[in-house]
Amino acid sequence: MAATLHRGFPIQAPVHIQRCLLLAAFIVSTNAHESTADPKREVPDYDGRGNEDTEAGSWALWIPRIALSPLYLINEFVLRRPLGALVTTAERRRWANAVIDIFTFGPGGKSTIVPTALFDFGLLPSVGIYLASDDFLTPGNTFRFHVGTWGPDWINVTVRERYTWNEGQTTVGARFDFKRQADQLFFGTGPDVTTATRARYGLQRTEAGGTFLQRLGGESTVEASSGVRRIKYRAGDCCNDPSLDSRIADGTLEIPDGYDTPYTSFYQKVNLTLDTRAPRPANSSGGYLQMHAETNFDTRNDRSWVDYGATFGVAADLHRQRTLRGQVAVNYVDPLEGGEVPFNELASLGGNLMPGFVSGWMLGRSVIAAQLAYTWPVWMWLDAQLRFSIGNAFDSHLGGLAANKLRLSGDVGITTIGKRDQRFEILFGLGTETFEQGAGITSVRLSIGSRKGF
Repeated sequence: MAATLHRGFPIQAPVHIQRCLLLAAFIVSTNAHESTADPKREVPDYDGRGNEDTEAGSWALWIPRIALSPLYLINEFVLRRPLGALVTTAERRRWANAVIDIFTFGPGGKSTIVPTALFDFGLLPSVGIYLASDDFLTPGNTFRFHVGTWGPDWINVTVRERYTWNEGQTTVGARFDFKRQADQLFFGTGPDVTTATRARYGLQRTEAGGTFLQRLGGESTVEASSGVRRIKYRAGDCCNDPSLDSRIADGTLEIPDGYDTPYTSFYQKVNLTLDTRAPRPANSSGGYLQMHAETNFDTRNDRSWVDYGATFGVAADLHRQRTLRGQVAVNYVDPLEGGEVPFNELASLGGNLMPGFVSGWMLGRSVIAAQLAYTWPVWMWLDAQLRFSIGNAFDSHLGGLAANKLRLSGDVGITTIGKRDQRFEILFGLGTETFEQGAGITSVRLSIGSRKGF
């Protein structure tokens, strides 16, 4: 193909010269356009943290990197990546639909039945069934049933029905519980107990009562309940530990107050929760105050006692449900009219307040615990949590409280989120002796399974 270079200049140029001239003309026109275009805009600051580059070689950055590396490795390779792979596989193969079809039934799929299992090492395990039905028989009525067992020495049955009206603000309910267990722990009472007096005893607890709950706005509520409770003591047998009876016989432990004396008590209880936090997915920053008081009147042994306490906490949502929380809890148990308090009704620590210990490790007329916790999401329905606690059990009204009498507890785990009647939890925790005793690790706790939340 040939063309004239300029009008009035009829000489035809070779093809390769034409191509070079066209390329030169394109470059000249592009440079001319850039010289008149607007200046290049800066990179937008999308996250609001500024765009200044961090000095990657700074030695100070390696301090937090090394200190936080165990948490990063646990979150990344033990929690996030395995769960991500499981969720991806489940979505591709539509496991969720298959599971829902298996465990739900009834009109509208509002009824659910699922198997449960809990292994809290140091206690007897259990397996069972959980049944839930919403709008049971009538709109606004919910029915919950759970039964768990590990043979005739470990049986737990709970039945609860609640009716809600007034746009979900007011609830009345009835509840029945039966629990027989042979794995209850007892070390003694007060702050100085050790594993040298570790013992087991059994309880059979039968309880029936009613509740009234009124929402005060947001997450704040007031709840009143009343009922009757019957307690019988049984022989303890678990985990190759000596029974309480054998400890009493050999003089290792004194007979606890009220031991082996069955009783029936009428109880009245009030719970008040003031909470400024909003439900997820809203920001979880805020404060909360939970207070309770319960009176018991033993109709068979002419004694009575009162149990009361409070928990105060604040939470700061650092970023998208990555929440730092601190709380302090105290609990007191006092006899009324000078009578004794059965030892199994004393204030106790373990469980949520000192998770490195199984419930019952610390018993006394009063307890105190402070906890610092950090939670972060690892999946749409699961949160990871890291908690550090300090506290112990003491005499009446924190008598004998001293810094060297406190114990430490630490745990890490994952748990399902939301207000659920049945939740799944994996927890690993450690608990120590008192500072006075050297603060050595004396409790190792591992819990895996489903926990009843109603």
